[in-house]
Amino acid sequence: MSLYDIEMNRSYIIESLPTIDLVHAMGIRIGQPISMLSRQPFGGPVVVQIGSRCIALGKDVAREIQMRCVS
Repeated sequence: MSLYDIEMNRSYIIESLPTIDLVHAMGIRIGQPISMLSRQPFGGPVVVQIGSRCIALGKDVAREIQMRCVS
């Protein structure tokens, strides 16, 4: 499932990433645990927590990041 579609209050692991330089520059890597903090309405960005960092990602980028649920 895509990062944009994950549920709040559940833990996920990143399975695949798009080849977008910004994603790699933000330190997002395959195998990292991630959780959804908020999803803005009307197709707005999502805010996720990766480790101790909170990161906002646009809908188009978030849809290209594939996740696996672990809890």
